[in-house]
Amino acid sequence: MFRRLLSIGAVMLIAVTFALPAQAQVEGSGTLKGKAYFDLARGLSDANEDMLTFNFRRIYFTYNLEMSENITGRFRTDIEDIGGYLTTYMKHAYVNSSVNQQVSLRAGQQGTILFGTIEDIWAYRQVEKTMEDLFKIRSSADFGLSGSIKAGGMATIKGMVSNGEGYHDPDDDAYRKAMEVQGILTPIDGLTVSAHFGLNGYDEDNDPDTTNDQEDITTMDLGVGYEGEAFAVGGSFVNQSNYRGNTDQDATGFWGFGRYSLMDSPISLLGAYYSFDPNTDLDDDETSYFLVGLDYMPGKGLSIIPNFRSETVGNADAENSFFVTFYWKW
Repeated sequence: MFRRLLSIGAVMLIAVTFALPAQAQVEGSGTLKGKAYFDLARGLSDANEDMLTFNFRRIYFTYNLEMSENITGRFRTDIEDIGGYLTTYMKHAYVNSSVNQQVSLRAGQQGTILFGTIEDIWAYRQVEKTMEDLFKIRSSADFGLSGSIKAGGMATIKGMVSNGEGYHDPDDDAYRKAMEVQGILTPIDGLTVSAHFGLNGYDEDNDPDTTNDQEDITTMDLGVGYEGEAFAVGGSFVNQSNYRGNTDQDATGFWGFGRYSLMDSPISLLGAYYSFDPNTDLDDDETSYFLVGLDYMPGKGLSIIPNFRSETVGNADAENSFFVTFYWKW
């Protein structure tokens, strides 16, 4: 019942937002923004020929706070379609302190540091997630403490300690805490290289009273991206031991992406390819997935993105589908 009430409230908030200016300014406090994306999807293969859906995937409302010159914060809700019901989560609720021009600290529920850098270069989260997010290598947000240090003009070091469970189902399990560190280099203008290492504990038999059975999920990730004036390319490679808490199951994968904006045109082209093996000890379980699309922007804040997707798991036939993704922000 509570989730149903939240969903109704979220829909009402959407309606109110349409009646507000595109960016509502709250005097002396901050700024309210929003974005949403939904799909019209049609199956093109025998396995999904009956698929014809039209639904929201994500709706975000973000309130950015500016409490002083050095203290800022954010509150963000994430409204997600789960099983045909709009379910509301608190995704971000944090305070950020800029100690100086080189050092910043953040506390609260916040974005994790694994894939945000490469996701920004990809710039089409509304169409598809990064590989690390898509295959649940790490939640996109978690509750904890993080810090960022700018070392010189081309290096940044980030660190984070968090609950490890993500924002969908947070708990206080002592076994699931996550520790991670990331280095980001920008050796030349437009080029970004990132290296990430993370540890996330879990209880092997899900019995907190059993001693000496704690395991660690270890994650190593390398990413690279380049942004030019009208294009971007990039990708990443990841390896995770005890994938998602499955003992002795190692996962590995890589993906690559590209996007190109046609000069003096509201049209951009995009594409991505994913290859992910959830268990390197098994054969025929690897997922291969690619998508291509066209982004048409008829006006500020709106994109209409027709895109074709094809996914193959192991030796099964490819499952093809056609999407029209609608994305707007205000």
